[in-house]
Amino acid sequence: MVRLKLISIIALVFLCAVSEALSEGLINIGSQKQFFVDDYLIERVDNTVLAMSQAVKAESNPVLRPDKPWEGNDVRVDAVIFEEQEQLFRMWYTGNLSVNCLATSKDGVHWEKPVLGLVEYEGSKENNIIPPEQFKPYFFKDLHETDPAKRYKGLVRYGSMSTTMQFDLFYSPDGVQWTPCPENPVIDTAPRRGRFGPTVFMGWDPIREVYAMHLENSLHRWSPAGKRLIGRAESPDMIHWSEPETIIVPDDQDPPDLDFYCMPTIAYEGMYVGLLWNFRMIRSTILPQIVFSRNGTHYNRDYREPFIAPGANGSFDTAVVYPIDPIVHGDRILFYYTGGNYRAHETFAAVGDKALFAVGLAETPRDRFVSFEGARWSDEAAGAVANRYSQVLTRSFTFSGSQLHLNFLATLYGGAGVGPCEMRVEILDSTYHVISGFGFDDCENLSTSSLDQVVSWNGNGDLSELAGKPIRLRFYFKNSSLYAFQFK
Repeated sequence: MVRLKLISIIALVFLCAVSEALSEGLINIGSQKQFFVDDYLIERVDNTVLAMSQAVKAESNPVLRPDKPWEGNDVRVDAVIFEEQEQLFRMWYTGNLSVNCLATSKDGVHWEKPVLGLVEYEGSKENNIIPPEQFKPYFFKDLHETDPAKRYKGLVRYGSMSTTMQFDLFYSPDGVQWTPCPENPVIDTAPRRGRFGPTVFMGWDPIREVYAMHLENSLHRWSPAGKRLIGRAESPDMIHWSEPETIIVPDDQDPPDLDFYCMPTIAYEGMYVGLLWNFRMIRSTILPQIVFSRNGTHYNRDYREPFIAPGANGSFDTAVVYPIDPIVHGDRILFYYTGGNYRAHETFAAVGDKALFAVGLAETPRDRFVSFEGARWSDEAAGAVANRYSQVLTRSFTFSGSQLHLNFLATLYGGAGVGPCEMRVEILDSTYHVISGFGFDDCENLSTSSLDQVVSWNGNGDLSELAGKPIRLRFYFKNSSLYAFQFK
């Protein structure tokens, strides 16, 4: 009897341990938006593939071009910030690589160059130059900062990328007037053997709860790999920085002449979205590739084509597209970039007096980076083909919230043999059984594109009874593209 009780206790302890392990291993997505950019939450797919949605350029490009004497034929965007209180976009840019300037916009597309009256240029202060003229910071607006006098942070690089560099930190309450940090330089590359190359400061990273930067971690190709590489460094206070860790290197899918020049990155909806500058040495072009990470160090590079395409011959952005950090604004995500029609001395000579650098804009609808593409079938297709759906089955997870929201795009009518969009969702338990009342026939078909569509079953979209319980989702769709879902 004692032995039997002992066996029962051991079995109970074992079952509790297994139960606890399973509980710890179950994915809890809470109310976090889930993007279809990798297989993190995907168990099985049928008749569908992931496809990147390339950003669409503004028809009015370039949205900012050089047209002032102090700009020459070269303007390059450094930062764009939407000021919530003023409901105004502000753009900091350099003119002719020698002066810092400010432009403003109400809609992010049409820009004005206000007369600031701060700096004298050729005997006049009738310009939009901001002081000091030679001050070229990498800067950002720090919403994590509690001191209003340090709301904007800028780092200025000194020295040569081929020898050593230093970075000085500056603070500003408005992005115009700057005060140096008493502890400058906050970065000195000499003890690090000059590993810092072109650098982009991400600012506060809410996922890892540190300040972060992404940089060319190879001293301009002088790495053992003979390539420009991307690294990440972190800091608790923007003053004390970690040794950079190399996080992205070219792989066997990349062409031999590919280097990585820079990577502006934002933390968005629990993920990192980066714009990796792909530098083709032979072609002398730089174009961005969109990359994703869930931990800040391991990036998914499945989407190799340019996220922002180069312009056609004769355009201002035929050779280079240098994007800065994306801006999520309402139902759009904005990608400002510096575009140029030359990169090397040879191409500069080829374009002659038409050489130009200007600021462009590309955008996507909110959250439409990558999608599962639904099967394209018409109503007239014969037999079972007419009912053939693409399917995506998720792994088991728990959530919080009471409604399921989808971001999807319906295929427009009129395509060759393309019928109406269909989008339905089944909810299954962790053992793959459809939960009563949440099956395919219970789900009301969604047929109109939406960035935020609530799903309902038999007229009811309330999922409160399932919150906190392990479930799976099975999506059935055709003539549509599925981008993301979220419980709210």
